[in-house]
Amino acid sequence: MAYLYTSATAFERQARKLGLNERTCVASKVLRLWCEENKDRYYIPEWLLARWGMTVTPSLAPEQPFRSFVTELSCFASVRKL
Repeated sequence: MAYLYTSATAFERQARKLGLNERTCVASKVLRLWCEENKDRYYIPEWLLARWGMTVTPSLAPEQPFRSFVTELSCFASVRKL
């Protein structure tokens, strides 16, 4: 069985810095503000954007052809089985 080691996204680093997990990140006002300021620059899980009613403006976001693939991955996993 092979493992793919990936680096944490900016969102994951911010959530960890704040000591949050998937359950607690929705209630975090600090994380919400960070996401509001960075949603057009960094990957933020679509379920969280939807929960907060935020939308990404693609013309402001850097090109990320893998963005739709990344959305299918768990936002808090750093080791994934291949």
